[in-house]
Amino acid sequence: MKVCTMGFNISKKRASQTGDIELKNGDGTPMLDDAGNPISVTVHGPASKVWEQAHADKNRKRAMLLRKNGGRMEAALDNALKDQIEFLCRVTICFNGDIEHPDAAAKGLVRAIYEDDELGFIRDHVDGEVNDWSAFTKGSATS
Repeated sequence: MKVCTMGFNISKKRASQTGDIELKNGDGTPMLDDAGNPISVTVHGPASKVWEQAHADKNRKRAMLLRKNGGRMEAALDNALKDQIEFLCRVTICFNGDIEHPDAAAKGLVRAIYEDDELGFIRDHVDGEVNDWSAFTKGSATS
């Protein structure tokens, strides 16, 4: 029988519950405001209860649509963009930088940006990062 000994404290490797994601333009270059400052977004990550609940709700909704439509995958995918936007709105804390959007007054800045199809590259970038644990581990995220 192997005896466990005290050693490295693995809890030092915990992921942050929130993190800042530096945004990129559609061509992959860093997104900067008019003054040359980087634009970022602060989000809840997979280690947070907010992310966990938003993700569970998205999966529950998708499963319900599958059941309701006889297991047809197309039915679950019909609302994929809407579900992605809703998820991102729930996990986004704020956008950082001197930014505005013409629809912000009516929808709020976060929703206005994510619903703008011509800014879809932001939505897709944030979606990819917010679902990646590495974006919330020491050295790449802030808490």
